[in-house]
Amino acid sequence: MSMMMVMPSEEETPLSRVLPHISTATVKSWSKLMHMKKIRLFIPRFTADAEVDLEAPLSALGITDVFLQDKADFRHLSAEAVHISKALQKAKVIVNEDGTKAAAATTAILMARSSPPWVTVDRPFLFLIRHNPTGTILFMGQINKP
Repeated sequence: MSMMMVMPSEEETPLSRVLPHISTATVKSWSKLMHMKKIRLFIPRFTADAEVDLEAPLSALGITDVFLQDKADFRHLSAEAVHISKALQKAKVIVNEDGTKAAAATTAILMARSSPPWVTVDRPFLFLIRHNPTGTILFMGQINKP
């Protein structure tokens, strides 16, 4: 797993101009351009919560019978006639001092003759959490007031 943070290259550019261009292909192309580099990173604390009703996305995939009382077939799970009344997904991402302190301690140990550059996330940004082996984006959010 990895977290990718995206800030517009120009400070005046709002996130609203970047968002329409975000796609799986865009993220893949960014990933190919990335390389390992030592930096000292300052990230603000943040918490991002999301709750999504999955009925519409599942229906768009053709998964509809499970929501219909007269069509749902869960005989292998229950002797009663049951159906799914609601399908929700909740997710939470927390970035706090513990993570920042751990990163700072590591960079302090690895410092060579010249100090790594500072990267400060101090304006609105996007974050994406990726499953590295598959490149799948598991969570994506935006922080407007860091």
